[in-house]
Amino acid sequence: MSDFNIEELRNVVLQYKLPIAFDILNSTDPGDQGEPYLIQVDDIPALIKTKRIYDFRWKDGFDMAEFSKTDEDRSGILSHSVIQIWFDEQMFNSDKIDKKIISIIPDQFIDLSIEYLNKFINIYRRVSDQFWIRNIVKKDIFSYQYILIDNNDNQQPIFKMATKGGVYFNGGKEFQLESNKDNLIRNKLLENYYGFKDEMIALMLDNFHLGRFNLALIQGATLFENFIYTELKKTLSNTKLDKIKKKEDCGCLVGISEICKRGIKEYFEFDFGATQEWRDIQKYMLRPRNKIVHGEILKNINRDECEKGLIAVKKGEKLLKTEVFK
Repeated sequence: MSDFNIEELRNVVLQYKLPIAFDILNSTDPGDQGEPYLIQVDDIPALIKTKRIYDFRWKDGFDMAEFSKTDEDRSGILSHSVIQIWFDEQMFNSDKIDKKIISIIPDQFIDLSIEYLNKFINIYRRVSDQFWIRNIVKKDIFSYQYILIDNNDNQQPIFKMATKGGVYFNGGKEFQLESNKDNLIRNKLLENYYGFKDEMIALMLDNFHLGRFNLALIQGATLFENFIYTELKKTLSNTKLDKIKKKEDCGCLVGISEICKRGIKEYFEFDFGATQEWRDIQKYMLRPRNKIVHGEILKNINRDECEKGLIAVKKGEKLLKTEVFK
């Protein structure tokens, strides 16, 4: 380790464990049968190497033979993986990296490694039909090794925790929900309860935090339409509801834009279509949503674009609850 020379840096390697198993041969160690996967993001290549660890995590009176597998192993019950992402000078010399701090601050490589790994996961999931394997986020990585390798194969390993601020200690007490939330759960369990909106919100937030911003935006738009139609149904008679939802000449359903601009003004005497909230919903939510579902946007939108759409909807709903659906 003392012979390592940062001036002759050849590779930066991120290595960590994940509760995911891929049906590919090991490639992390010399002599492994598998071949690493070469991946490019923005024309900058990296290598991904994997090692499958067969470890039955829940041994409750019986065990499983090594090399066992179960369908839809979403939590790495029977096996998990060691992942390595190898970067070289093409990454070091790019504008994505601050070369001055490569040896002391490894954090800049974590997000990059996740970006490359998620590209691999997305393609692997589609090709293999293993749809249950999801994207990873930083919180999936508890700790990692950051390994610097020079041209003479000398190494400088650094061990880091990735979950900064994500581990909580409770002073020797068990964790428990607040009493009001616990009571709410108990009450809901006795009802014929199906919370479509609650479920959709959870899915939207999950996709947002997994970086699936197109899906999160589409779900946000669906939630907004659900909110509008649900509130209209509570407020208007069936006759008025049909008039606001359908075109008079053909009985076809009108779009959400016409309801928000014409229908709400006509039946509630509030010009929602003239508000900044509606303009933001159109600009940040509905227009990109339409481009996604119509195939005009083929790449994943970025986090900021998605967040603007979700915020616009939240503000629009708040205004409508205050001025219209009181």
